[in-house]
Amino acid sequence: MAWKDSGSQWEAVSPRIVTARIECRPVRITIIAVYAPIDRSNGLKNDIETCDEFDKTLQATTDKTHKSDMIMLMGDFNARVGVEQTNTTGGTVGNHSIDKQNQNGRQLVDFCLFNSFIITNTFFPHKAVHQGTWSHSTTKQWHMLDYILVNRKFRSSVQDVRAHRGATGGIGTYHRLLRAKIRLHLKCRRKTEKKYWLRLDHSKLTDNCLVSAFQIDLANENKDIRCDNKNFIGE
Repeated sequence: MAWKDSGSQWEAVSPRIVTARIECRPVRITIIAVYAPIDRSNGLKNDIETCDEFDKTLQATTDKTHKSDMIMLMGDFNARVGVEQTNTTGGTVGNHSIDKQNQNGRQLVDFCLFNSFIITNTFFPHKAVHQGTWSHSTTKQWHMLDYILVNRKFRSSVQDVRAHRGATGGIGTYHRLLRAKIRLHLKCRRKTEKKYWLRLDHSKLTDNCLVSAFQIDLANENKDIRCDNKNFIGE
């Protein structure tokens, strides 16, 4: 009830995407939670089609968001953005990524560049145990597959992002909880003085009587000016 009364909304876009718009002040927050398909690099037709459909739906969902909102995309992207992306993405990927990039990772970076998002958990230095978000069931090696993205203009509002061990409890997942600390920085709007412009009523130029009267007044004014000039020269 309180959720509806506040004006907040949510929508199950697809089995892999859900959105929520939180009606808060002074900045509304749109959250897009995702569960991306596995990497398409195996070449299987069904996997490629599933990934392509997910990408299209995610882009369409992003296009519908309010650009004035703080937009946060979060979840399991099944993507490894890779350390090699640090210096080639215009600030989209930070200096603290891990792993070698896979195809889903390239797709995610392209998505962020197109929509002006940053991958926040690659910007903060942490121990390896607080960077990895998913453990391989066989090798037991930790990888960074889960991310929190925000629109670039809110970059300074993200204070920290890290993974937490043990926070998921006994729910039977190989993923760790990813937590972000957010503090909104709001700019004060300066009041500017209103400028008033003089507007001329051009419609009166279509009135022949007014035009004639104006021409007579103008002619008399010019006559007076000529007389004044003669008197000045004579003196």
